Amino acid sequence: MSARKRKMAKKISMPARGDRPGHKIGRNDLRYWIARQVVRDPKGFPDACIALPVRAADESAEDFEARISQLCRSHTARLLAWLDNPQTAEPEPQARYDGTVGSLCRIYRLHPLSRFHRTKHTTRRFYAAYLDLIEATVGTRLVNRVDLFTVEHWYAQWRKPAAPGGDERIDRAHDAVSMFRTVVNFCAKLRFPGRKACQELAEDLEGVKFEKGGAREQEMTYGYVVAFIAAAEDLGRKGLVPAHRARGLAIGVTAQFELLLRQKDIIGEWAPKALARFPQGASLLEQGNEMWGGFFTWENIPGWRWRMKTSKSKYRAAADFDLTRYRLLMPLLEAVPHEEREGAIVKGEHGLPARESTYRKDFRAIARSAGIPDDVWSMDSRAGGATEAGESGATIDDIRGALTHASTGTTVRYIARRGETKKTANVAEARARARAEGAGKEKP
Repeated sequence: MSARKRKMAKKISMPARGDRPGHKIGRNDLRYWIARQVVRDPKGFPDACIALPVRAADESAEDFEARISQLCRSHTARLLAWLDNPQTAEPEPQARYDGTVGSLCRIYRLHPLSRFHRTKHTTRRFYAAYLDLIEATVGTRLVNRVDLFTVEHWYAQWRKPAAPGGDERIDRAHDAVSMFRTVVNFCAKLRFPGRKACQELAEDLEGVKFEKGGAREQEMTYGYVVAFIAAAEDLGRKGLVPAHRARGLAIGVTAQFELLLRQKDIIGEWAPKALARFPQGASLLEQGNEMWGGFFTWENIPGWRWRMKTSKSKYRAAADFDLTRYRLLMPLLEAVPHEEREGAIVKGEHGLPARESTYRKDFRAIARSAGIPDDVWSMDSRAGGATEAGESGATIDDIRGALTHASTGTTVRYIARRGETKKTANVAEARARARAEGAGKEKP
């Protein structure tokens, strides 16, 4: 079919223009409602151009066209109400640019093509937290009055300790600036009055780097893991932590340490059913409006062998674990009664797969009982196992493969938490030995 015929077919399949006043198709087939398509002079109507949503993956063409028509009629009704009486008509304040930083954040949240809507629900919560911070602290600032020095001042303010005498919140400030840069870059590409200020600010911020917090130095050592297992068994026996949850925590932390995996690889992840997106091959469980997805299940370890694609490799590279080789983990797995060997291996409340919040709370209770400092987190188990492997003589390339790192440089940084201290000590000892050996050879 020729391009002209396709265009004609497209026009024929579209509803009549009167059914969707203000509708216009722009570049790349993106749809908009434009006030001037309805009336010649919208008389200052605040939502002069509104981006319409794209078709959902599971939405039929007929339903999508009906939804677009309904939105166009709704926007047109608000425009006509505005023309009749601008004082009483209700504009859509969250979707329009009013020159402030806060309006940019709202546009980024609501625009159908914003990356905010294409991320996983966990990432979206992270984005939303920093958008909230920006709106609460600098949302009323005018964009055309913001320059690089203004943003550097914001960074300094966001970096301040939460309480006098506390630690600077470097990562908080860095991530807030990164979020602001993302918002400005997105809005600079939209067509709306005043976007020139966004474009100029985006150019000012381009290539400018803000200090980010250093890598974590804490790690879960072998001694800590052994103490954690003992404390979990003790607290479970006393009923201070439900026995099955205490056992699950012991298995979870030990698996992270022994298998060099991330917490998410071990306990899986809960998500709202509407937003759930799990990698292929994950075991799934629906519970009300939520869904759990994970790989570490009893059904996936027949013969104590577990093959899975890890999150660190973005579920592309498969790792093969012979669990019988891990002498700290294997006894914990064997101790689970046969009747309980079903579904997720690490369970939380009500016998369901553990939730991150419950897992974190129980971890801290057991860790404190075991004498593990509060600045050592569950996520540090993976790094502690990698450091132990390095100190035991395993090659960097082998450790890199076990961690599923693409770059050896990443592995070197990962195992350097305690490694640099040991190297410094080795140098000092070598120099001391050389001096002792040389002392006997010196002439009087």
